[in-house]
Amino acid sequence: MNGMVSLSSLDVSQNHFTGPLPSNLSSSLMAFNVSYNDLSGTVPENLKNFPPPSFYPGNSKLSLPAGSSGSSASEASTKKSNLLVKVVIIVSCAVAIIILILVAILLFCICKSRRREERSMTGKETNRRAQTIPSGSGGGMVVSAEDLVASRKGSSSEILSPDEKLAVATGFSPSKTSNLSWSPGSGDSFPADQQLARLDVRSPDRLVGELQFLDDSIKLTPEELSRAPAEVLGRSSHGTSYRATLDNGVFLTVKWLREGVAKQRKEFAKEVKKFSNIRHPNVVTLRGYYWGPTQHEKLILSDFISPGSLASFLYDRPGRKGPPLAWIQRLKITVDVARGLNYLHFDRAVPHGNLKATNILLDGAELNARVADYCLHRLMTQAGTVEQILDAGILGYRAPELAASRKPLPSFKSDVYAFGVILLEILTGRCAGDVITGEQEGVDLTDWVRLRVAEGRGAECFDSVLTQEMGSDPVTEKGMKEVLGIALRCIRSVSERPGIKTIYEDLSSI
Repeated sequence: MNGMVSLSSLDVSQNHFTGPLPSNLSSSLMAFNVSYNDLSGTVPENLKNFPPPSFYPGNSKLSLPAGSSGSSASEASTKKSNLLVKVVIIVSCAVAIIILILVAILLFCICKSRRREERSMTGKETNRRAQTIPSGSGGGMVVSAEDLVASRKGSSSEILSPDEKLAVATGFSPSKTSNLSWSPGSGDSFPADQQLARLDVRSPDRLVGELQFLDDSIKLTPEELSRAPAEVLGRSSHGTSYRATLDNGVFLTVKWLREGVAKQRKEFAKEVKKFSNIRHPNVVTLRGYYWGPTQHEKLILSDFISPGSLASFLYDRPGRKGPPLAWIQRLKITVDVARGLNYLHFDRAVPHGNLKATNILLDGAELNARVADYCLHRLMTQAGTVEQILDAGILGYRAPELAASRKPLPSFKSDVYAFGVILLEILTGRCAGDVITGEQEGVDLTDWVRLRVAEGRGAECFDSVLTQEMGSDPVTEKGMKEVLGIALRCIRSVSERPGIKTIYEDLSSI
């Protein structure tokens, strides 16, 4: 290609030329194309202003000189390409992070939903049992809504809900005693319709923590408590209750709290001391507590009350203690419980928060009623109490305002609702957790009674034992109708619900 100094146009593309471009080409070239060859080296200075298509494609070993138009275009193209790659990488990373966050949120919601469903299904399978409505007219007596309104008695006092933020705790299912070791996880059995989930509560072979007493009525060491024979009284989501027999023959109820339920020690001890001066014939006395070195070694000590709970005498089921309760016994129990609640509400200014038939203990041959487990909601963590609230609701004692609240808190009025449910249990002989089936869909105890009364068939609600009594005693009939009216007032909406003082006065006057 030498000697081409006078050319004005040169096109030698696609000729497989090799080697460098000659440096003596005419500087007056107007058109120039050497693409699709195998040239190498650097483009001469006099050719550097030609655009890249004059040299490429092909000529992979040929380089443009610095400052050429082709070089600038190439560098700009490279920079643009690099910037585009960076943008794509940044956007891709951002999208990936957003997707990961959304996936994590979705998984969390799914897990939370499954836990709620499992808890709901477990509660339903555990506590709701179908029974059939009894036939018959109840001896011909008719109880109507008008009768119940007419039975209402006036009173001068209503109680407002407390300002304190407390949490409701649940009790345990109807108990069954058996000889056990101190380990709450060991072999205690219940009928098939009373099974509860096994508790993750363990006990050491020997208690080595500290026993704290609220008075001087008892004295014992952790070692003495360790070797005390124990029988199970009942189990629930917050722990297991035992009857412990001390060396001196004294009986104590020992409630072993499950792991993670109790508050921190300082707060726990502070709350226990608040109950140290509670002394009332219708309230079970708290005696002290044990604080062990690990999370699962927390015990509450209280008086043991015999012969058993109201539930073990009331429901017509296998294992019921003694003959059915007569009306005069049932009425006395209602007055005793109301008196105990009135004391807690007025003298101590605390709601019970855990009221149900299994927490009403009958003392001695006269069956004096005493309320128990009134302090549990003050001793448990907030996480624990939420679980207890749900359990209590499944059993049928939870007030509607607690069920509707995302953060349910106990109140005097929620105690009154639970007491109203207990009155219905005493009148009907049925358990609050039962589902009653018959002509319509299954309903719970409170709805069943409301429906019967609204239809003028309130007499069908009464326990058959009571129906026989009232057939020959007009006073019994009148008293049962009045108690039914009181019970229905207790389970009204919270704004219409009376205070316990009103209820106590009305029951005492029957």
